[in-house]
Amino acid sequence: MERFSTAGAAARVDGILDAASFQPLAHTAGGAALLAGGGRLGGEPVWVAATDPRRARGALGVREAELLCTLFEDARREMRPLLLLIDSAGAKVDEGLAALGAFRRLFRLALLTRLAGVPMVALLGRSCFGGASMLACTCTVRVYSSETLLAVSGPGVIQALGGRDELDAADEEQVRALMGGEARAGLGSEETLVADSISAFRARALQLLRDRGHWAISTEWGTQHAVLGERLTRAGAIAQSLADSDSSVQRLDGLMPAGYISALRSGVYIATPPPGAEGPAFVGLLGGNPVGAGACWQLSDALLDLHRSTPGKRVVLLLDAVGHAATRQDERVMLSAYLVHLSLVAAWLGQHGHSVSLWIPGAAAGAVYVAFAAPVERVCAQPSARIRILPEAAVRQILRTQEQHPSDPETLVRSGVIDVFLDPRRAGCAPANVG
Repeated sequence: MERFSTAGAAARVDGILDAASFQPLAHTAGGAALLAGGGRLGGEPVWVAATDPRRARGALGVREAELLCTLFEDARREMRPLLLLIDSAGAKVDEGLAALGAFRRLFRLALLTRLAGVPMVALLGRSCFGGASMLACTCTVRVYSSETLLAVSGPGVIQALGGRDELDAADEEQVRALMGGEARAGLGSEETLVADSISAFRARALQLLRDRGHWAISTEWGTQHAVLGERLTRAGAIAQSLADSDSSVQRLDGLMPAGYISALRSGVYIATPPPGAEGPAFVGLLGGNPVGAGACWQLSDALLDLHRSTPGKRVVLLLDAVGHAATRQDERVMLSAYLVHLSLVAAWLGQHGHSVSLWIPGAAAGAVYVAFAAPVERVCAQPSARIRILPEAAVRQILRTQEQHPSDPETLVRSGVIDVFLDPRRAGCAPANVG
C-alpha cells in the first residue's frame, strides 16, 4: 500500500486517476514544479493538478501559477470537475513580488471557477501552507490524512512570531492538535479524513464526485457565513478590535469627499456618502494590525450587509495591515477558510451588480494582500504603500534574511501587484480615483 503523504506528484496523479488516462496540458510552463492536465476518474472526465513536494517543497511561483491559470480557465469553460493534489510550502518567496502578482492572478481565476459552480476537490499531502492553503479552501471539499498539516502560517513562523508559549514547533503532538488532518476534519462537513494511502484518497474522490449534489456550492453566502460565525463563537475567538487605529482613521477621514459619514464597527472602517448622494462605500481594515479570522468575518459581514441594504453600490475595499495573524487562536478555527470566505464574498458582490476595487493606503503582505486583491477589478495604492510578498518576520524565518525584493512603484505595477498609484498631492484625489 503506497502512502499518499510520501508519494511524488506523478505517483499521486497516476494512482488517483483511471489507469493511463492522464494527459498533460498541451500548453505547459517549462520547469514548473507541478503536473497539470486532464484524465478520467471512474470513467468521468476531470481536470487535475498536483504540486511536486520533491521540488522546492512544492512551492508555487510564477511558472506554477501560469500553468494553474490555464487549468482553471479550462475547467470553467468546460465545467469539468477539478482535483487539486496539494503538497506545498506556499509561495516561492525568493521570487518576490513577481510571485505575489502571479498568485493574485491565479487566485482570482480560482475564485471565479468556484463561483461558476465547477466541482472542486482538494486532496492534501503532508504540507499545505500559505497561498496553497487558500487554494485548498477555495475548493468545496478537502480530503486529509493524519499526516496532513494545513495552516496559513507554518509551525516555525507561528513560534518565531509568538514564541514557544504560542506554539512549540518541535512538539509534533501540539502541532498536529492545532493544524493536523484529524483536527481539521473535526471542523465541519467540508473537511474529511481518510487513511494515508493513494487507494483511500482515490476512493474518497470517487465518492465525492458521485455524491456531489450533496456538497455543490450554494450561490447564497448567508449559510456559509453563519457557519463560520458559529465556529468563531464555539472557539471563543474574539473579533479583532482595531479601536487603537484612531490616527489612521482620522487620516483617512481627511481624504474622504465632503459629507461622507464614517464609523468604526467591530474593527471595520466604513465610510458612506450622505443619504441620496452618489459615490462609493469605503469598507475595510486600517491601522496596520495583523488580520485574523474574526476581522475577516466582520468585514465579510459588513459587505453582505451593504449588499442587502444598497444593492449595486460601488465598493472600495480598504487595506492597511502588515499581514495575517499567525496565532494559535486564528489557526484553531482555520484562518485560511476565513480569508477565502472574504475573497469569495467580495468576488460574489462583483458578480451581483457591485463594482469592487481595492485601495491600499498603507501596508499589505502575503495572504491578506491576495485575499483582498484577487476578487477586485482594480488595485490602487498610495506611492508610500508598503507591499511585501510576506510579512518581514515570516521572511526572516523562511529565508533567514530580512531582505525582500524592492517594492518601488514601477516594480509593483510591472509585477501586477498594483494596477495604479494615486497622486496624494491632489486633495480628494484618492477616493475619486479609486471609486
